[in-house]
Amino acid sequence: MRRFMIMTAGAAGGVVLLGACGGGGGGDVKGAGTAAVSAPAIGATSTPDLGGGGGQRTAPRKTAVPPRAATLGPLGYGTLRLGMKAGQLRGSGLLVGKVRGRAGGCDGYDLRTHRTPKGSAGVYYSARLGIATIFAVGGMRTPQGIGVGSTLAQVKQAYPRLATGVNGSSAPVSGNPHAVYSLLLKGGRVTSLALDLAGQTCHN
Repeated sequence: MRRFMIMTAGAAGGVVLLGACGGGGGGDVKGAGTAAVSAPAIGATSTPDLGGGGGQRTAPRKTAVPPRAATLGPLGYGTLRLGMKAGQLRGSGLLVGKVRGRAGGCDGYDLRTHRTPKGSAGVYYSARLGIATIFAVGGMRTPQGIGVGSTLAQVKQAYPRLATGVNGSSAPVSGNPHAVYSLLLKGGRVTSLALDLAGQTCHN
């Protein structure tokens, strides 16, 4: 399984994530056509309460969840937007705390409506940037119809400016110059997809 390394806030970040590292949880799926995808795993066990707390907490007093038809991008997923800070998220009911990053790193959360396996996270939060990454889970697709299971041909048709690399690919986000789609492809299909804030340092 391909995995991502969690970087500390002080580490040099890049627009494209997807460095194939041995130490984190990967974005691979068991089957190419699978709708859900496991997001990267990160160390430690508790996170600050931004939008609903950890798994031990009960449901928040108010719940604002993205509509089922919401797409991933260009600004975020439903009412969860890239760049949102703690003050905007507290009490929203959008997120469930999963794992805390290493000192100075990013904390991992799940969307309350889309949980990932233990030890992984679907959303990364950076103290400097706010919401830095939202992974495609639960069948999410971009406005251009790309999601986990899409073929390379479909990706290239949707994103003619797709940049491919040894460890991953990236595409500009139409309508948001401050974001990038990051993808892993295996066997000619997308196995992991994320909407990243450009310059995020949560993973590579």
